[in-house]
Amino acid sequence: MFDFKQRLMAVAIGCFLAAGAFAQKKDERPPKPPNTVVVAPKGEKPPPSNNNQGDKKQEGKKGKN
Repeated sequence: MFDFKQRLMAVAIGCFLAAGAFAQKKDERPPKPPNTVVVAPKGEKPPPSNNNQGDKKQEGKKGKN
């Protein structure tokens, strides 16, 4: 009885796998347009920042410097 159940399950699994393989249909979506890279035109560069004030560290002064 156990051998019959095993064979029945094996046949059932085989049928389901075969039916699933043949049931797949081809994808019929329209083709995608080709990818395009959009490059922004080069504009004027902003002026350079002028925050380089030199070395302001002073000896003996307390604080963050």
